[in-house]
Amino acid sequence: MTTQDLIKQILARNPQISQFQIMERLQAERARTGGLLCDETLLRLIAAKFGVEVEQNTIHNSGVMLTSRLLAGFNDVTVAGRLIAVFPVRSFEGEKPGKFATLMVADNEGILRVVLWNDKAELVEKGDLKAGQAIRFLHGYTRCDRYGKVELHLGGKSQLVIEPPETSVDYPNIGKFVTKIGSLKSNLGNVHLSGKVRDVREPKTFTRNDASEGKVLRLVLADDSGEVTVVAWDEKATELEKLKMNEALQLVNVRVKEAQQGGLEVHVDSSTYVVINE
Repeated sequence: MTTQDLIKQILARNPQISQFQIMERLQAERARTGGLLCDETLLRLIAAKFGVEVEQNTIHNSGVMLTSRLLAGFNDVTVAGRLIAVFPVRSFEGEKPGKFATLMVADNEGILRVVLWNDKAELVEKGDLKAGQAIRFLHGYTRCDRYGKVELHLGGKSQLVIEPPETSVDYPNIGKFVTKIGSLKSNLGNVHLSGKVRDVREPKTFTRNDASEGKVLRLVLADDSGEVTVVAWDEKATELEKLKMNEALQLVNVRVKEAQQGGLEVHVDSSTYVVINE
């Protein structure tokens, strides 16, 4: 189902509101959730607040699926792998307030982003889920994120099994998917890096157009193939400002960009998982 289909359903049920009002709500939801969820997922949340029961797709799969085989629109999906990133829980308000947490899980085919909703997110709050654990997700459903990549969602009927009895040693860790710094290109999008800190500059604060305060920190990360400038924003700048020279640093899910002065740099934000001195 496309985002336009969802908007049409909301308007059909609520003729008193306009498409402009829906888009305003969508923009507010993007800001509230930190831009981590795709527009389709956010519109489903908005539709529920307006009393619209959105039709679900009917594609099902009951076997364990490899991350590379997943398509958006699957229901009743089972995926197994190793947790490589666990992000903090975020809350959202509205008629039906709730919370969610995001994870990243790897199997031998690739890396998948997983979104846990409400009671499932509480597993992160309680500290039950940690990077390095083998895990199995049951009865999930798939959607596209804001970049068009498939992600797995777990709601009320979904289940998680931590350290399942099957041979979890077969699940890779993040090292399998690390990109060498010397191989970075501007069209790679999001990558995973591992290296040692060569330089850390003093963080700087700035004021955004909306009068909110931001923070940015730059450092240099090196591996045996080269080095690159890392640009960390806001809470990640605070997390990294105490780094020391030659500390080992692992960055899961950073975005490669062209630097204004030429060359490449990688950007670290709330969607990046940081491991220091592993």
